[in-house]
Amino acid sequence: MTERCAIYARYSDEKQRETSIEDQIRRCQELGKQHSLNMNDVLVFSDAAITGRAEGDEKREGFKQLLEAWDSHKFTVLLVDEFSRLSRDGLTQAQLFRRLETNLKVRMLTSNGVDTTRPNWQLQLGLEGVVSQQAGRDTRHRVVRGMLGQLERGYMIATPAYGYELKREFDQQGNRIGSRWTIVESEAAVVREIFERRACGESMHSIARFLNDRGVPTRRRALKSDGGFWRPAAVQNLLSNPIYKGVFVWNDSTTLRSRAAKSGRTLEAQMFPRPELQLVSEALWSQCNAKHATRSGYGGGKHALAGLLTCGYCQSTLVLSAQSSCRSLYCANCTVAKAAASQDERLTSTVAAVGVQMLLVEAARYFLTASFVDAFKASLRERLSGGVELELQEAKKELARLERGQERLSHMLASADEDDSLLTARYAEARERVRDQRLRLEKLQAGVASVDRNAIESQLETVDVSRVLQSLFDAELSPQRVRAVLGRLFPEIVFEGKLSRYCSFFKIRFAVGAALALASSTGTVDEAGREMRFELRYAPDRSKGRSGSPWSVKVLDELAFPHAGLCSTEGASLSAQIS
Repeated sequence: MTERCAIYARYSDEKQRETSIEDQIRRCQELGKQHSLNMNDVLVFSDAAITGRAEGDEKREGFKQLLEAWDSHKFTVLLVDEFSRLSRDGLTQAQLFRRLETNLKVRMLTSNGVDTTRPNWQLQLGLEGVVSQQAGRDTRHRVVRGMLGQLERGYMIATPAYGYELKREFDQQGNRIGSRWTIVESEAAVVREIFERRACGESMHSIARFLNDRGVPTRRRALKSDGGFWRPAAVQNLLSNPIYKGVFVWNDSTTLRSRAAKSGRTLEAQMFPRPELQLVSEALWSQCNAKHATRSGYGGGKHALAGLLTCGYCQSTLVLSAQSSCRSLYCANCTVAKAAASQDERLTSTVAAVGVQMLLVEAARYFLTASFVDAFKASLRERLSGGVELELQEAKKELARLERGQERLSHMLASADEDDSLLTARYAEARERVRDQRLRLEKLQAGVASVDRNAIESQLETVDVSRVLQSLFDAELSPQRVRAVLGRLFPEIVFEGKLSRYCSFFKIRFAVGAALALASSTGTVDEAGREMRFELRYAPDRSKGRSGSPWSVKVLDELAFPHAGLCSTEGASLSAQIS
């Protein structure tokens, strides 16, 4: 075969100069002339701004073409500036090593002295490969160290999210020292409206449809001719971004977690407060990202109770039966497990949706009695006078409670006979709640968070909390709006099972602070809930034309309520009126 040369050049980062390719090609041509090679008909292959590690191999079209030309015997001499230009990955380097050893018709020359026709070239190339791999590791370490340093100094390191734009800062000599995000008011208004609509119970699909109908432009350039539209997934990603509540999270992207899981690594997320970038309140952000409000992150559902209740056995979300004379709630996960795997201990009972509605109304009335509300207002007065110190104590207690719940779910996952996707999802949600609470605690300890005095003072005034009850199951409200209100008032509604066909038990956590916030149109100051157990009983004889409601609700016991002695109605039956 007539002697013919091929050149390969690559640089790995968009920040490097594009002339790097030209410089490498020029040095390879000079190298060929030094070895008296024919440089008139040279094949040139190159890849720009693509890493030489394994994850970049599929993107390197020039490298793929080089290997195809190699297999087709289209050249006899390969010229590269350095062996690391071909690859920095150990496995790919070993495969190239094997090619050079088994296909002696191809000679490789590098500008730093490698010549595969010389004795012991394998040793020199092997050492160079090890050095290049270590250089790659050192570079990654320095890059990560530098990025974390920029974050600690208050700069940003990523492409701005929707609602922000990038502003670079330079020193007196014109050298770039960092980048910051600034708020774009036109886009920030869109972000706030998305959060408000989600807080009112709108589904992701409905919000995306609204944005498209209004012609709101997306941030990213459309990749296809029919692109550029808001999609439900884009709305969900926007809502879940913690930057809108003033926090930048490092090491928490889906891509990074996926890569870490494949390699068996565990990533520790780090949070950096950015209060100057906050677009919505932390309470509103948490409300819009509360997974208990819907069965899915996109969610809606046509019933006010859809996605609100959880199973006391497996912690999965209860589903509603099909439309019939009496819609019921049940645990689909337990039902399938009992039928398919004969797990008789599973919770497969059903409870009527209309009964649950009455239970929630009566539970809200109980929690909003004067004694409960006065006790809660007393704690607000203490917070107003105690400031952040009292908030710190409450935040630590709440973190401990959430960590206990996460630990219980972890034990359930470990003891499960097989993978349980729903249980895994519940554990992921619990982990996110623990992470958010830790962030809140860190902000309090750093002095970033402060007592919302205006909200507390508004809630301490005489407000008519009955307004909240009037909105429950109002025929004029949409199911989405009702569900949004219920999701705030009842952070946790657990169906624990039945004593008999007509007697059901529930554990309910009620957020008194959310009720006062709704009644006073202010932000939620205290998100901690108060837990109680309730009995829901149905009397069939009353449903046959007799007066009175067939449903009755009884308070069973007192759980996690800090002001002992306030509950004097233990065991007392509360009348339930069907509105």
